[in-house]
Amino acid sequence: MSPVAYLGPVGTFSHLVARKRFGSDDRLIACPSMGAIFDCLLADRSALAVVPIENSSGGTIYDTVDLLIENAGSLYVVEEIALDVRIALIGRSNAPVRRIFSHFVQLQHHRDWLRAHYPQAKVEAVASTAIAAERAAATKGGAALSAPGAAAIYGLDVLAEPNVDGKVNVTHFLVLSHRERRPSKPAEARTALAVSFSNKCGSLYRFLEPFARAKVNINRIISRPFPGNPDRAVFFLEVDGAPGAPAFDEAIERARKRSETFEEFGSYPWKRRLRS
Repeated sequence: MSPVAYLGPVGTFSHLVARKRFGSDDRLIACPSMGAIFDCLLADRSALAVVPIENSSGGTIYDTVDLLIENAGSLYVVEEIALDVRIALIGRSNAPVRRIFSHFVQLQHHRDWLRAHYPQAKVEAVASTAIAAERAAATKGGAALSAPGAAAIYGLDVLAEPNVDGKVNVTHFLVLSHRERRPSKPAEARTALAVSFSNKCGSLYRFLEPFARAKVNINRIISRPFPGNPDRAVFFLEVDGAPGAPAFDEAIERARKRSETFEEFGSYPWKRRLRS
């Protein structure tokens, strides 16, 4: 079985997605950073990787986008997975909560709840919710906003499951591979691109115009500095559709002719949704 790299340590939401999607922990590789995930993937052509791309509260995961752009032409997106994130405050039930750790996305999403219920606690952002649980276990008076399952892993208790007035917190993940997988239903797929064009008035409009005319939706567009040229931009896009869908093919061909660089990350299914 192909190894699957994810952002560790054990207990992160990336670990949860990788385990739910690919099963056995035996094939999963916990990596300490986004860069380490890509290093692991690039070192083994049989490997896969699960990387977060966007959170509905915290926004775009720019480390992922930048590394995708840096490796355009070498890797493919083969699936997009959405995770409904369930979060708990975990700590020791017999101790007052003085410090609360979590990833900045969760601290942002739960800021009002924290102010209302733990106004005196010091809040500290860390690299992941699993690291937050680890820090909470090692800190007197520590607690963490983390996945409920992390409590058992780190010897903690579930103290509360915050109610944030019905707000849905969703993180989108991409599954990366060295091999392209063409979806069986092009009209129900998405295609990822990295493109650039001249830094002139109207260039972005000219690039997007074929998609509007063909009524092809652009689901995501992210501007990043062009590698090695800070005066230019490169755009990461997710476009609804895949090769074989007539409107998509027409829009892509016209947009390609209006670009200076045009890299495709392949087409993939995107409707899989998991619950934490």
